[in-house]
Amino acid sequence: MRGEDTYWTRTTANRVSRRAALRLGAVGAGGLAAAFALACGGGKEESKAGTPAGGPAAAGTAAPGEQPRYGGVISQRLPNDPDRLDSHQSTTYVSVWPHAPCFNQLVQFDPDKPQNRPDEIIPDLATSWEQPDAQTVVFKLKQGVKFHDGSDFTSEDPKVQIEWIKNPPQGKVSPRKAALDAISKIETPDPLTLKLTLSRPNPSLLMNLASHYFTIGQAKDILANGEIGPKLIGTGPFKLKQYERGNFIELEKNPNYHIQGRPYLDGLKFFIVRDYSTALTNFIQGQYQLFYELQFVPSDGERAVRESGGKVEVVRVLSTLRDVLFMNARRKPYDDIRVRQAISLALDRDAAMKVVKEGAAKRGGYMLPGGAWAISEQELRQYDGYDKPNIDKAKQLLQQAGVSTPLEAVAWSRTDFKPYAEFVKDQLAKIGINMNLNLADTATSQPKLQQGDFDIGPWLIAINVDDPDAVFAEIATSNAVRNWSAVKDPQLDALFEKQSVTFNVEERKKIVQELERKALSLYQVAVLYFQELVFGRAKTVRNMTFHSSLYTNRRMENVWLAQ
Repeated sequence: MRGEDTYWTRTTANRVSRRAALRLGAVGAGGLAAAFALACGGGKEESKAGTPAGGPAAAGTAAPGEQPRYGGVISQRLPNDPDRLDSHQSTTYVSVWPHAPCFNQLVQFDPDKPQNRPDEIIPDLATSWEQPDAQTVVFKLKQGVKFHDGSDFTSEDPKVQIEWIKNPPQGKVSPRKAALDAISKIETPDPLTLKLTLSRPNPSLLMNLASHYFTIGQAKDILANGEIGPKLIGTGPFKLKQYERGNFIELEKNPNYHIQGRPYLDGLKFFIVRDYSTALTNFIQGQYQLFYELQFVPSDGERAVRESGGKVEVVRVLSTLRDVLFMNARRKPYDDIRVRQAISLALDRDAAMKVVKEGAAKRGGYMLPGGAWAISEQELRQYDGYDKPNIDKAKQLLQQAGVSTPLEAVAWSRTDFKPYAEFVKDQLAKIGINMNLNLADTATSQPKLQQGDFDIGPWLIAINVDDPDAVFAEIATSNAVRNWSAVKDPQLDALFEKQSVTFNVEERKKIVQELERKALSLYQVAVLYFQELVFGRAKTVRNMTFHSSLYTNRRMENVWLAQ
């Protein structure tokens, strides 16, 4: 790659601080370069707009001279039971948050930095990594790591876990298998070395491996159970103590954690409370130290600060979470692009951001708005519906497609997506589409979309990182696990493959933007906006940085509670 304007050459010159280089520096110059070369991509620094004016920083910071304190349990709320405790099979934070503290990944994003950039990837179970050539990655693994049951962590464990993600057993779902498609061979030269051979260059590999969706389970459990298993035996700072379905999930401190002096907390507790109003009241009254909910909008945050007597604070971070509408092309009339285009035209995105999210959102398409890859907002607005709604044109398109109205449409969504789903229902009624809306928990509603048993699906999609491979391989390509609209296009697939092997960052960006344009022109989904995540935090919480992704920095090993 010598002489090219690669991501590594630019970030070395412009963005890698001495501290970051030292934290990654165990790999040496060649390995550090490989780390960034593998992870071409990026995102925006968190701006002041990411937090309310005069509000707190993304991290709960200690007072001058304040030292970390051991003990205490942090409680938080989940809106329902996880569909699975094994997050490798799930697509929701409800599964990831209780899972992540029990495990580690090969690599991780710097917990102190909210935007999950490729130059913020640091060691985890891998102490170093190098890339001898464009299609080989060698990880050196940490010595002395133990699983919760006392058995040794070796290279066999990530080997078996990666093989599971790539080729899950029959009856198991692996939503992110496409992210590891480039891995053609996995070798374990010794117990502390993992060698990955790629069928093609893959600049996104480390970006994906750094999220909690790629935690490393125990090989013997995976082979025995066909998955990680219900006991969540990992190498992480916490271990599963008790799970009472419909009530709570409780984790306790792992006294033999491989990082000396961690974790600070004695445990974590996740209370399963379905009713949002009840949960918000519980947070205000101090029953939870951390709070997040899709319905937690800025006015509720202001209420929490006010009614708690200033004991809590609220943080907003622009995220990779987007509100989308799936339209099932397996069924008529949604196989007609004019119908999908009409639906996009009916959706008032400005009203959606104002009504559903109280302004805590930003207009976007497939890639994070303002990030390293997205087309400009000016260009995005050229696609029908992404600027202003046009009810007359939408009705004309339906008429041209031979659709008689009123059109009855079966819709499925999650219970906690209700405000967004009801907004969509109201919008589509304006063009004569009557949405028969069914709301249920994840375990009931998501299979409806997966199996194509729906017409319209208002849903929230949170991709683990702002990376083209992660985004398009999950929701847009013909083989994408969450291409629930079932709109398939060979030109889109070809563009995806082309960008996925392109290391030169400027060339890759051009291809990614062409790919985004193609996806938008198909009206495969209608994207209404990207959410700002609104988090609540008790002021006693220290060293908890909220990331732009719901799937990073949830291990909690560095978090502590002040008195």
